[in-house]
Amino acid sequence: MRATTFSILVALVGCGPASRNGNGDDGTTDANPNGNGDGNTNSNGCTDAAKLVYVVDQNNQLSTFDPATKTFHDLGTLNCPAQAGGTPFSMGIDRNATAWVEYSTSELFKVDTTTLACTKTSFQSSTLAQFGMGFSTDTAGGTTDSLFIAGGAGPSQPSSQLARLDTTTMVATNVANVTGWPELTGTGNAELWGFFPSDSTGSTTPKVEKVNKANGTAATTWNLPSLQGMPSAWAFAFWGGDYWIFLMKDLEFSTTVYQIDGATGTIKGMTNTNTRTIVGAGVSTCAPVVIF
Repeated sequence: MRATTFSILVALVGCGPASRNGNGDDGTTDANPNGNGDGNTNSNGCTDAAKLVYVVDQNNQLSTFDPATKTFHDLGTLNCPAQAGGTPFSMGIDRNATAWVEYSTSELFKVDTTTLACTKTSFQSSTLAQFGMGFSTDTAGGTTDSLFIAGGAGPSQPSSQLARLDTTTMVATNVANVTGWPELTGTGNAELWGFFPSDSTGSTTPKVEKVNKANGTAATTWNLPSLQGMPSAWAFAFWGGDYWIFLMKDLEFSTTVYQIDGATGTIKGMTNTNTRTIVGAGVSTCAPVVIF
């Protein structure tokens, strides 16, 4: 997500249960990392396209990111009919491989990731003008999920409101308040995780945290002091058992992708994107939990 005075990245990423690992029976990957997949639907109702990580940058460029090769494939430029000056702020992906993209103008659009056609939703909120988001399955290994959002008036605020957004009625139900402005990602194991960057002054320690979906409390916390600094853009995704942080800090010129070990919370690697300012990331709950 992005703020008025500095950029914020939202990321929404989900993953499937252990049996939904995105691989064929012979262990080979059946998803196409260079695009929307071949459209085949697996027995769990997921297409190959629903297993991919999607990102959007501040210039409306929608792309896929392949965690295995650390490479991007550009799908095209979004042309959503946002209000004047509106740019992408956050993004989530549902199990139909549909992107839910919030703009800085507080408008929420559904985007077909194949055609890039945008449809404006009826979402309106006086208390959740800007937010990060992510889908999480309702039960471990389940085939239904819910969209969780966290935000408020703007990311310069010290705390944000965690809520569940009904994607049919476009009504948000408050869960709790959380300290900081996280980007959220969910999993097919019914978990919800957040990346909490430093605050707008750059003085707090970034962290990855497992968030209780019922009350907003922290179940697991991994501090990441090496990522401290004033954030300008960030996003977050879960894929293949690890967490993927897309972060650009003040005075940096592009986003760096950090791979976070899903078991220990340590940084396993980093990849500079060189030219991209990524403000949204997402993957559905069809995405793999474990890569064999």
